[in-house]
Amino acid sequence: PRWAVAYKFEPRNEVTRVEDIVVQVGRTGKLTPVALLKPVDVGGVTVSRATLHNAGEVARKDIRVGDLVKVERAGDVIPAVVERIPEKDKKRSKPFKMPEKCPVCGAPVIEEGAYHFCTGGLSCEAQLKRGISHFVSKSALDIDGLGSKTVEALVDNGLVKSVADIFRLRKEDLLTLEGFADKSAENLLSSIEASKKISLARFLYALGIRNVGEHVARILAERFGSIERLMDAKEEELLAINEVGPEVARCTVSFFKDGK
Repeated sequence: PRWAVAYKFEPRNEVTRVEDIVVQVGRTGKLTPVALLKPVDVGGVTVSRATLHNAGEVARKDIRVGDLVKVERAGDVIPAVVERIPEKDKKRSKPFKMPEKCPVCGAPVIEEGAYHFCTGGLSCEAQLKRGISHFVSKSALDIDGLGSKTVEALVDNGLVKSVADIFRLRKEDLLTLEGFADKSAENLLSSIEASKKISLARFLYALGIRNVGEHVARILAERFGSIERLMDAKEEELLAINEVGPEVARCTVSFFKDGK
């Protein structure tokens, strides 16, 4: 029906040059190549970084350092490299290759399907920081006052070396960080204490198990009822649950097996 049809403007794109390609490590250890660009205005926003998604996309578009590229903001939000613009007689750099070791912690990198993953787990500082940020986010434990900058400061200063260390923080620890005074430290500690009374579903989501989002976390919580029962579950038990597929089952069992 005509009333259900929506029209969108073509996303605005601009031309700029790739100054470097770096690899970013995500919460689950996924390595994502990112193009560092000569800053360019795209729809009123200055863009200097753009995702290249994965090694396969980089190879398909044949993006290299020094190339002239077309950049757009996908959905008018996320900057992405659309394509390379050929330049006649220009000598190009070597093709991009994913690293064999994590650029943050040096752990071996493994390839799973279209993606590459760091095997360092929470011993990888990048995964630890992003894992904690996810753990304390609004949809998870909802700890007010633990923003990304505070998380980085806690990890960089050695005050937090695991997710569990959040619950061992003391007022004197927080007062050593820039921006914390008596009141802000007390407020954060109160928020941490209050987060201990959340539902099992939100706690499961907070753990950051790969492929387990909010919906699947609710299903697992309803089915098992306790974290202990889920920790002891076999893949066959998980696969018997509607809406739980092989990847979710494998990742869930592997998460608790590695943690024991």
